[in-house]
Amino acid sequence: MNIKSGATAVLAASLLGSAVPAFSQTQSKAKSASTTQAKKELDDAKAKLKDENQDLDKAEKEVEKAESAHQTALAKIQKARQAAFAQHSKKLGLPTAIAQRDAASRAIELAQTVLSKEIRAQADYQAAAKEAEKASARLREVRDDTALPDEKKRQLTAELSKTIRRPTELERERIEADTNIQQLRLKAGEAGKQVATVQSQVQKAAEEDSNVKAAQQAERDSAEKLKTARTEVDKHKKEVAAAQKKASTESQQYQKAQSQTKTKKGKNDK
Repeated sequence: MNIKSGATAVLAASLLGSAVPAFSQTQSKAKSASTTQAKKELDDAKAKLKDENQDLDKAEKEVEKAESAHQTALAKIQKARQAAFAQHSKKLGLPTAIAQRDAASRAIELAQTVLSKEIRAQADYQAAAKEAEKASARLREVRDDTALPDEKKRQLTAELSKTIRRPTELERERIEADTNIQQLRLKAGEAGKQVATVQSQVQKAAEEDSNVKAAQQAERDSAEKLKTARTEVDKHKKEVAAAQKKASTESQQYQKAQSQTKTKKGKNDK
């Protein structure tokens, strides 16, 4: 090999040796820039997630306020109805109708009490009562008689029970047949129908009351606001989920970039 060829080879080797470090430095800078960009994108994703969580928190608080307002509106409807019912009850005479019905019921009870006392003083009732007392004693004996056949025991039990019930049946029959009691019951029935009629009128008037209608409209408005607030919460939950996914992805990308940078640096050190 001549001197000229040798010099050329030395120059080529020198140029190649200097090119390798330069290429490595370029790669290192690229890796560093990639890591820096990945870090920025991760920070941006975290900031976005933080903002979305804050928005969700605000939306959930709005739902709480809307729910409270809706419950208040429902309570106001009930209060308005009660006030309207009381007001229209007086106008339409419901208290009077109820008083008449109750008085009719008390009249029946009093008449029955008086009549029952008269019936129990009558001879045939007294006789039936004595027979019932004897039958009751006999029934206890029948039930305790272990030697008595079951069929006979059932027959005697039925007969004695009928005798025991006779005084009560006698009293009921005479009360039901009493003309005065019948008239009082008819009167009480009419009074009850009148109460039902007036109550229906009062209920209708209360529902048409302006205060009740205003309370109902306020409740509908609050219900709509609550619905909107809940829709907002659902939207923000989806946005938080998307931001969380984005942050997770950027975290993985950043970790990957860091790993690649460290690997390249280790090779260069060698």
